[in-house]
Amino acid sequence: MNRIVIDASVVLKWYLSDEKHGYTALQILDKYVSYEIEILAPSLLEYEVLNGLFIARKRGRIQEEMVVTAVEGFLSLEIQQKDISFFYPEVLHFSESYNLSIYDASYLAVANEEGALLVTADKNLYNKVKTDLKWVKWIGDFSF
Repeated sequence: MNRIVIDASVVLKWYLSDEKHGYTALQILDKYVSYEIEILAPSLLEYEVLNGLFIARKRGRIQEEMVVTAVEGFLSLEIQQKDISFFYPEVLHFSESYNLSIYDASYLAVANEEGALLVTADKNLYNKVKTDLKWVKWIGDFSF
């Protein structure tokens, strides 16, 4: 089974209809729920998704009741989340090497450690690593 790491920028596209590349993000979700792929992420994914939905609600992009529905739906997916305490040397390496936040570097570390692709919709992250890390894929270019 193919395994991929996704970051919060991809997950948020599942719940925010005004997001670009939402169709590709939903394809990833569909393949996950039909057991065609396995999705992995660092343990901070839940916090980033909840924060992203909260900010979207504050900006009027999603209704409050939809935030609760989205969070419950997301949690019910039971995406396998890796404790980054096992990867902290790699997290620090990626953060320093590419001038990334610890959050972004955590996704890189999990993907690298697990030998999986990382799919992101974070253009800043992608642009910083695309030359060196060919296993990081921009959602706009990603297909199965």
